Amino acid sequence: MNDLLLTLFELGLFFIFLVINLQLLNTLQFDKLFKKGTQPRRMQLLYFFVVVIFTYLLTRSLMHVIELSINLTN
Repeated sequence: MNDLLLTLFELGLFFIFLVINLQLLNTLQFDKLFKKGTQPRRMQLLYFFVVVIFTYLLTRSLMHVIELSINLTN
């Protein structure tokens, strides 16, 4: 399979999972993890970084399985 096609597929999966993870992790209450009086900006940044990191790891693991299955079938 073409490497460019796999890269585009991975990029598409990343953005799809990003939207899904934003909705899923939005249900968590991050404000309970912080002290009272913590700036909302800091909580928003932490939330966004956690979502991006989780999405990246999920996408890379799925792409690794896909790449392994392609290599095994060839």
